[in-house]
Amino acid sequence: MKKKVIIIGSSVCYGDGTPNHGWSRLLQERLETKGYEVSNCSVPGNRAADILMRLQRDVIDQKPDYCIVGLGLPNDGFALAVTPEEQLETRTVFEYNVKYIVRMLHEKGIRVILGGLYPNNNYTPEHAVGLEQTEANMKTWGVPVLSWLDALSDGHGHYKDGLTYDGAHPTKEGHRLMYECIPENIIELCDQGKVIA
Repeated sequence: MKKKVIIIGSSVCYGDGTPNHGWSRLLQERLETKGYEVSNCSVPGNRAADILMRLQRDVIDQKPDYCIVGLGLPNDGFALAVTPEEQLETRTVFEYNVKYIVRMLHEKGIRVILGGLYPNNNYTPEHAVGLEQTEANMKTWGVPVLSWLDALSDGHGHYKDGLTYDGAHPTKEGHRLMYECIPENIIELCDQGKVIA
């Protein structure tokens, strides 16, 4: 029986900005050539809380072996958080919800891979610091995290030139770079409980 992988997340995980559904489609094609059954139930606009509400139906009830969760801070309102207190609160709620997603999946024996965070051209330098801190926190949760910031970010929280078409979503080239950041042996790393540094 084929092992099953479900990809769940929001617009970037769905593949907005490309005709071929971006990094997730490229990864799906790679995994399918290795014999995995892969489906993507990402919904543009979803927040971490939205994923929690549909996690049972869309993932747990489907009994996958693996789940790749791809979420970003923009849908949770991070770019709109102006003060340091608002930014911290937004990050804290996001981290709590994503961590809870991981815990729910692990309780059902589903191995988890987290998509890392990505830039947004509405971020300030203060947002950029928080973005990197949240990703660093995610890497302490004992699951692989796909790191994309070095490939996509200009170092100040914005996309590098040519890698976004609207300031919030990657272009086809951006998605290709994201895909290329995913280790060839990502499933094996997940099986071994390895964390990508």
